[in-house]
Amino acid sequence: MIQVHVFRKGHEVTDIPVADLSQVRTEPRTLVWADLVSATPEELAAMGEEFQLHPLALASCAARGKQRPRVEEYDGQVLLIAYASKPVGPGQPVDLHELDVIPGQNFLLTFHGGAPIDAAVVARRVTARPELAKQGAGFLLYVVLDEGVDTFFPTLDQIGERIEDLEEAVFEAVGGVQSQIFSLRRDLIAVRRVAGPMRDAMIVLLRRDLGLFNRESQRYLQDIYDHMVRVVESVEDYQDLASGALEASLAVVSNRVGTVARNLGAYAAIFAVVTMISGIYGMNFQHIPELEWRFGYVWALALMVVSATSLWVYFKRKDWL
Repeated sequence: MIQVHVFRKGHEVTDIPVADLSQVRTEPRTLVWADLVSATPEELAAMGEEFQLHPLALASCAARGKQRPRVEEYDGQVLLIAYASKPVGPGQPVDLHELDVIPGQNFLLTFHGGAPIDAAVVARRVTARPELAKQGAGFLLYVVLDEGVDTFFPTLDQIGERIEDLEEAVFEAVGGVQSQIFSLRRDLIAVRRVAGPMRDAMIVLLRRDLGLFNRESQRYLQDIYDHMVRVVESVEDYQDLASGALEASLAVVSNRVGTVARNLGAYAAIFAVVTMISGIYGMNFQHIPELEWRFGYVWALALMVVSATSLWVYFKRKDWL
């Protein structure tokens, strides 16, 4: 599906046919935005014809999914592979969506699956600043990227809450904590894999002289770069916290194993004394003094009880039991 938005003198027009876009974008101070949602091969071909897109750029837009964020420069246009995030429910992996953007001198093409950005919100923000919209595609590119990048922060907030819950669960010895930590680390790695290259792509977009964005647009794009730096730093901080939670969990498990081993050793020592006494009086020697004693049986039992009790009290004072 293709959604066309044409911005003229602070107003938005959405009823322009795709076939007329090549003519409309030649009008002075007119900005064209074509938003393609789950585009078909025919729609991609139509965009390539109307905007003279490079075949490699079209091929990248057609192959959505698991592409590495990057910037590719072509004649009069740029391909930017970016990502946006979508908040998910508890226990679900992080949901990332690819967003392919091709800005030109006075046009912008976006390719996605429908989840990353809200076209109505973008259009409202652009029409609210007509003095920037008429200067080219730089401000529109900023708004689109800003809407996409801002989706990472709710996801990171969810991850932060998960880390807090895990830190509490670690010391409460709740079962399955380590599996939850590994799941959290997988989500952080997934975000890091797209956030880091997106930050680097913004550096390329800002430092390379593309001739597409004026000075004011670059200031806005610098804000996107700052947001990506915040995202990457947050991911790194959360990765450190997740590693700390995993180490704490392993330490708690090791401490529990040591406590159990200590308890078993203490009880083993108690029963070893009882077994020794019963073993001595169970030997088949003829001249054991207490064998002929009337109270020998009671003596043996009392000796076992006293020995076991004494050891139990000793280990209890040593905090082994």
